[in-house]
Amino acid sequence: MNEKYNALFTPWKIGNVEIKNRIVQCSMGGTSLFGWMEPNHFDKEAAYFLLNRAQDGVGLILPGMQCIRDPLGIPGRKWLYQNDQMFKQLKEYMVEFHKTGAKLFIQLAAGMGRSMAINGWMTKLAKNNVLNKIASPIVDVQYICASASEVPNRWKEDVMSRPLTVKEIEDMVYAFGQTAKKLRAAGVDGVEIHAVHEGYLLDQFTMANWNHRTDKYGGSFENRTKFALAVVRAIRAGAPDICIDYKLPIISENPQIGRGGLFIDEAVRLALLLEEAGVDTFHVGQANHTGNLNDTIPAMGTRPYCFMEEASRRVKEAVSVPVSTVGRIVSPTDAERLVESGACDYV
Repeated sequence: MNEKYNALFTPWKIGNVEIKNRIVQCSMGGTSLFGWMEPNHFDKEAAYFLLNRAQDGVGLILPGMQCIRDPLGIPGRKWLYQNDQMFKQLKEYMVEFHKTGAKLFIQLAAGMGRSMAINGWMTKLAKNNVLNKIASPIVDVQYICASASEVPNRWKEDVMSRPLTVKEIEDMVYAFGQTAKKLRAAGVDGVEIHAVHEGYLLDQFTMANWNHRTDKYGGSFENRTKFALAVVRAIRAGAPDICIDYKLPIISENPQIGRGGLFIDEAVRLALLLEEAGVDTFHVGQANHTGNLNDTIPAMGTRPYCFMEEASRRVKEAVSVPVSTVGRIVSPTDAERLVESGACDYV
């Protein structure tokens, strides 16, 4: 093997989890272990695909994102933690998975909020309280699209998201803790909290331009970040030794970018609070779908590491845990430059 690739095959550590090499398969659509937009279940096809990747030598694998509550589901069993059979199957699977020497982190999300893409029949339910109530045992569109405040849907602006109630927020926090507890008992090594890139629900609470609440979850920076911090604390309490990765949303200090994300100074403040709450590593990302999509998924031809060098460096300088970053890092030379310059610990 060419010596210039030696670093790729050296072990590294996040929290108390040692990973055998630097090859990571990140979350992508179609690879959720628990189903997506369908009743939660152990998805054997996705599990087989991920096991094959582990057998091929990948060091760390993150299945596709999973909401802690199913958008569609079986009445009385919509929260992930309520499906004991699924966790039993997961535990059996993890025995085989760990034989490869790979590690598994499950990516969890609170929900999509105003970024939920809705079609025609969902629009009808979102706009009609009676129809939505009738359908709600199976699919509650108004809940699926609920956000921090009454704000327009990202993809269909004539549909308004309703604000989540305090109880609904507290139920979600509890669900994160219970889900983490069962994931760890099943042998899962870590969780990644999805709070960046797509402008999902946790993002919407932290952003002053989407969070207009007047209760304890709105207004000041401290209040807008309470939801995210409560989620981390619940996970840490439910699974004290599980590794916690947090996808941190940032936009650069450019007013032309407009409507999405935390500006750098606020993001650094939040990172420090999250580290204190129990986060083991940060995955720093740029913008999200609530603002400028071009800043979320850089186009071909965009300069290498086009967005994140300043933002990730600011976070790395502030926290004592590892920081990774993204954004058109297309060659080993780009990655080495970012790490050597102190912009991040890994990419």
